[in-house]
Amino acid sequence: MESKKTKTAAARKREDRDVVLRISVFLMILMLTIGGLVVTAGVMNPREDPTEGLKKLKEMEEADAGEIDTQIQVLEEAERAADEAWANRTIEEKFANSFVIGDSIAQGLYEYEVLERSRVTAERDSGVCDTEVTRIDGHVEKAVEVSPQVLFLSYGINDIVASSGSVSVFTEAYREILDKLKEELPETKLCVNSILPVQQPVIDKNPLYGNISRYNQELEELCVELGVLFIDNGGLVKDAYYLDDGIHMGADYYKEWADHMAQEAGL
Repeated sequence: MESKKTKTAAARKREDRDVVLRISVFLMILMLTIGGLVVTAGVMNPREDPTEGLKKLKEMEEADAGEIDTQIQVLEEAERAADEAWANRTIEEKFANSFVIGDSIAQGLYEYEVLERSRVTAERDSGVCDTEVTRIDGHVEKAVEVSPQVLFLSYGINDIVASSGSVSVFTEAYREILDKLKEELPETKLCVNSILPVQQPVIDKNPLYGNISRYNQELEELCVELGVLFIDNGGLVKDAYYLDDGIHMGADYYKEWADHMAQEAGL
C-alpha cells in the first residue's frame, strides 16, 4: 500500500488546484453577498436610486454555478494533459537539470542504463562517515562543479557499519555534508534518499543492519530540520528485486526508483 510520503507530485498539484478553486468560489459568493448588502443599503436610503444596483446584482447572480463548473472542467482537462505530458517524458528528460551522488546503490542508475553516466557520480564503499576509503568529498566537489537545479543524494548502506551502529554519528556526518552543499549550492534543491532495507540473512550475519529503520527516521528528521526533501523509497522494494547479496537491487527496481525520485522532486 502506498504511504502518505509516497504520494505523487501530480496528486499534490491536484489538491492545490482544488483549494484554489474552492477559494475562488468562496470569494465569488462573498462578492455576491457584499453586493446584496450594498444594494439593500441603497434601497433603504431614499436619497439614492437603487435601480442600477439591483440590475448589477441580478447580473452577478446569473453568473451561476454552470459557469463555475465549466471553469473547473477546463482546469481539470489542462491538468490531465499536463500529467500525461509529464508521464510521457523519458527519464533522461525529467532529469535534464539534475544530478545524483551516492554509493553502490546509486551506481545501478547508470549500470542498468536508466540514467546517463554523466548524471551520476557514485562509487562502491562510499558514505558520509569517515572511513579508509571515504569518497564523499570528491562527490561533493563534482556536484558543485555541475551545479544542478536538483541534487539527489543516496548514502547510508555503508554508513551502518562505518558508524558502528551509532545513529547520531551518521546523522551528524550527513549534516556536515548537507550544510556544505547548502552553502556551495544555495540555488540547488537537495533531495536525500532513504536507506534501502536489506533481507533478513544480511541482518542475521550483521545485526547492525537491523537498525536501518532508526537511521531513516533520524535522517528524515534531519532533513525536515534543514529544509531538505527526504525521499522514502521503502515502498518500492520487492523481494524479487534483490540480488543474491540481499542488499543490492536488480534492474527492475531502478526505473521505478528514478520515476519516484522525479515525482517527489517535482521534475
